[in-house]
Amino acid sequence: MKKIVLFACLALSLNSQAQLLGKLKEKVGGKSKLELYPEEKLDMPQYQNNIGKVCFSNEEFERTLPESKYIKTYTFGDKLSMRAWFANSPANSMMLQLEQSGIKPREINENRGPFEYQSKILFVLYLDGQKVTNTSYAFKFKESDMHGLATHRAEFNDGTDELYFGESLMIDLKRKQDLLTPGTHKLKIEVVPFKSAGFGDNFDYKPIAVGEIDMIVKNTPIDRNDPQACLPKAKMTDKALEAKIIAAYKNRNYGDTPKEVRITSDRWYIAKNEYTGIPLRRSINVTIGKTKDGKCSYDEYSFAQDYDGNQYQNELYLLGEGIGTKREISCKCFTP
Repeated sequence: MKKIVLFACLALSLNSQAQLLGKLKEKVGGKSKLELYPEEKLDMPQYQNNIGKVCFSNEEFERTLPESKYIKTYTFGDKLSMRAWFANSPANSMMLQLEQSGIKPREINENRGPFEYQSKILFVLYLDGQKVTNTSYAFKFKESDMHGLATHRAEFNDGTDELYFGESLMIDLKRKQDLLTPGTHKLKIEVVPFKSAGFGDNFDYKPIAVGEIDMIVKNTPIDRNDPQACLPKAKMTDKALEAKIIAAYKNRNYGDTPKEVRITSDRWYIAKNEYTGIPLRRSINVTIGKTKDGKCSYDEYSFAQDYDGNQYQNELYLLGEGIGTKREISCKCFTP
């Protein structure tokens, strides 16, 4: 199973969400006519004590991790994992919420089948009350976990270079350097179920687990060469070529201002005529950091030079419209 971020369980006073979770649990006791999916029984104090919560830890967050290992304070950059404990599995939770909204159990039961393979969850991150990001809608989960399991885990930072489920939250937050001011911040995680298609896919589902942790940010300067926070490292350095890239980019008039170039190819890639073997052009891949309307971002592009039969032309031009990997970053990532 993919790892998931563990965050220390806090005794939160979440009135509306607690009421919802209580009602959902009550309906499973036999008052609902819904045909719910069977769920794995979680007969352990960690589950019983933390239903509806997201819990945090610096350690591997197995289900049996002692609650004494749960944490309430975290230093940004350290290892951090989280586990969410649900009253019901994501699929069952969605069906129960649909019923609570007024949809008849019979209608839900008639459309029950697709919930087995169309159920997903999002881990949504807030910092000091402001939504920052969430895990991808495209992430694929094990179907049996979504309809038969009332817990899920994620990684925020597992301490390795591997990127497990949930670590995109940390990467996105690192790019928000303006938010990561020195001091203590409130990090909040909500786990929200959603249905990827069909019946129930346009319903605004409420969180099925919520947790908060104090996050300490130390006064450390931004690393402009951290590819997760700023720009990727350059594999080629050529000031004259970089100036040509900037000029060629400006010629396309995208309405933004290029600030920094990183050549991410370690060599030129040569395209040849498949019959004669004669070169047609050569190209390189480039990341360009840019600004627009006070915001900063980067995108990846390919630039090329045509071959005239004797040599490559001096003119450099942009191939296509960009690779489509635009990411917002802090303006502090650019060289002053």
